[in-house]
Amino acid sequence: MRTEQDKLNRKEANRRYYKLEENKEQKRNYMKKYAKRDDVKARAHEYYVKNKNRNWGGAREESKSIKDFHEEWAKKNGYRETSNEELHIKNSERFVNDAQR
Repeated sequence: MRTEQDKLNRKEANRRYYKLEENKEQKRNYMKKYAKRDDVKARAHEYYVKNKNRNWGGAREESKSIKDFHEEWAKKNGYRETSNEELHIKNSERFVNDAQR
């Protein structure tokens, strides 16, 4: 059984070995060949198929209660009865007045 010191020595030896450019190239070539193997491709594809439906960071669904609350707020604050031009005028005036304070 390997001791902790043996593990550290092996780790350090690997680090020194792969620091040399010719050994980096050797490892790159090996990894290219490895990635082209049929069993590796099959495992990668299986992983892709298994995880593609997770929809990380995908479109969010709005809840009905939030949408209703927002509509109520928008009506109360005049965002639904007025046109966009009127809203733009109000917001511009408010912006200018706040900047002058």
